[in-house]
Amino acid sequence: MKNIIALFFSFLFIVAGAQDAAPAPSYNSIGLRVYYDTSVKNESLKKEIEDLVRDEALGFITKNLDRSHIKISFDDKYFNINTTEGDINIFKIDNSKPEKTVQLLKNRIRQYAYGFYIKNLNFKNESYKFSFRLKPVKYDDFSSSLEEVSLENHPQTNGVLNFNTSDSAVILEVTNLSDNPIYFSVIEINSRNELQGFIPNPNCPLIGAERRIPPKETVVFQTCFFQFGPPFETLTLKGFATPEPINFNPVIRNEDNSSLDYVEGYYTELYTYDFKYNIVDKNGNMPYEASVEFYEPKTSPELISLMSDLSILEKKFGKTNSDYIQKLKDISILHQSLGNKDEAMAYDMEYAILSKKYDEKKDSSKPKVSSSSKKRADIRAKRLARMTEAEKVSFLTRENRMQIEEINILRDQIDRLNKKIDSLENNSNPNLQMRGSRPKIVEKDIATEFTYRALIIAEQNYEDDNIDDLKFPIRDAEELRDVLINDYAFEASNIIFTKDPTRKEIFKILHQLYEVSSEKDHLLIFYAGHGVYDDAFKRGYWLPSDAEIDNKSSWMSNADIKDYISNIKTKHTLLISDACFSGSIFEFNRDIDTNKSNKGLKKLLSKNARNAMTSGLDRPVPDESVFIKYLLKTLKENETQHLKASDLFKTIYEVVLSNTDNIPQYGVIRNANHEGGEFIFLKQSE
Repeated sequence: MKNIIALFFSFLFIVAGAQDAAPAPSYNSIGLRVYYDTSVKNESLKKEIEDLVRDEALGFITKNLDRSHIKISFDDKYFNINTTEGDINIFKIDNSKPEKTVQLLKNRIRQYAYGFYIKNLNFKNESYKFSFRLKPVKYDDFSSSLEEVSLENHPQTNGVLNFNTSDSAVILEVTNLSDNPIYFSVIEINSRNELQGFIPNPNCPLIGAERRIPPKETVVFQTCFFQFGPPFETLTLKGFATPEPINFNPVIRNEDNSSLDYVEGYYTELYTYDFKYNIVDKNGNMPYEASVEFYEPKTSPELISLMSDLSILEKKFGKTNSDYIQKLKDISILHQSLGNKDEAMAYDMEYAILSKKYDEKKDSSKPKVSSSSKKRADIRAKRLARMTEAEKVSFLTRENRMQIEEINILRDQIDRLNKKIDSLENNSNPNLQMRGSRPKIVEKDIATEFTYRALIIAEQNYEDDNIDDLKFPIRDAEELRDVLINDYAFEASNIIFTKDPTRKEIFKILHQLYEVSSEKDHLLIFYAGHGVYDDAFKRGYWLPSDAEIDNKSSWMSNADIKDYISNIKTKHTLLISDACFSGSIFEFNRDIDTNKSNKGLKKLLSKNARNAMTSGLDRPVPDESVFIKYLLKTLKENETQHLKASDLFKTIYEVVLSNTDNIPQYGVIRNANHEGGEFIFLKQSE
């Protein structure tokens, strides 16, 4: 997210520099002017802030208060940042940890400058001219109806509408004043110049097609309406009209793979419109008060959990326990990833001291290698000894590639964690509150309330020479991923695609899904690779890339898979397995009820579902899969908005039977929390 913001602003700065050469619409640089009150004596602090605004092109320091935008002052306890206009105190920063105060000030100035810039953007391409306004309404809980309120007697201050926090409510009216269809997006900017999505927002997630306004038409959006909460302040709604959908949330995020590239490539095809409104108390006043900000290291659920584990270990075993020492290292690494450098250094120092004490207590002899590790090392050495030089190069190259894949998986996990932390931070500020859409008046598609996630596993290259490599799983899996992103309601960020993962990596990813999933999720798990069936145990297995043909413990059993499917907290989970003997996942099968109509969609979506679809029952399947070929074909050609998994299976069943010896299967995974619901593929709107 931060990289996207940086790219966006860098681009606009470049555009701004080009404006000196010729007249153009207003693409001004940020130009924030900062003034120091005489109470600020710390020259080092002033120098760091001056460097910040200069080096990041945020603006400059001015000695003229009348020409400044914000003023920094100090009252012996707090640093204060006030707006020059109105002299409103927007930030109050505690100075009890002076070494941290500068960073807090820099963060707030940077944030204010970005919001200042967005607030003052002025794009005026008349081909996409539009306007919008908030219309006051009353909501009748009994009849679930809206009644518009006349603007004539509605309270105002200096021509700006006032809305209170007790009974005010509004809907949005958008007018396209141009001769072309437009897509609009609106962001909200508060007194602190913090940005958040107004439309769309998490409570009113209008997709691109729902924000399309035909030429010369006015649309009133009654599907959601807004009520208001403190703080009491003046807010700016910044609207953007474009020929394609974009989504500023809070600054700019990709939507339909278009927004960032589109803005960069066609920045002149924009029209902006501003609308201001006041949130007032019961007396019609705006007593804005900035809360005091204290330095606190960034945190996360994982860090909280590690700290709890550390405390338990200390109470049970003391500080010279090996598990306690390892937890110190884990906490240090996590602090480092969160940007808490001082905290990371403190834990590193404690780790170094205790590790030394622990090592002194240990036997000076080398640690014994476990028998299983030694066996694997011997097998590897013997295998290398039998190889030609060319085979060794190939083997070591593949080994290196697998290590790189593992590193990339860890990096992806860190990136997701950082995004999660950013999201928590954005939502943790008590002054930054959504204005809150109430229940929808016009019934929306219930399927859009779910987040669609997918785990796509492609096992193609195997370490064990006794297991043949495959040719097509990665190709098939990549095609499925693209179909889900391009045609259905799966965002790329919610798809985990992994090539040739080991058994351990698969379990890690499944546990990650367990951690992040909720009852508002649809989860699709797809596996393509080798599978085996053990007659003695009456059980099927997946073979991960590190599987050994003579070591069953390196396989992944149906029981392992079912345990996670049972416990991952999704509303609906669908497993699609394209592997030999994959039908053994079913403890029993049921006939498919294909007579369920869309009238029962709510019922299907309201109940938990744990289903599986497999390419065969008790026979090997070919490397070039007929099953996946027709599965992909059906998904691509589907034109219905809601495609039930059972209907998908019904479509491919006959054609797969006609072209292979396998009998594809669809049914319930027994004892896995199935309640009669069904996985629904939600087609993207055109």
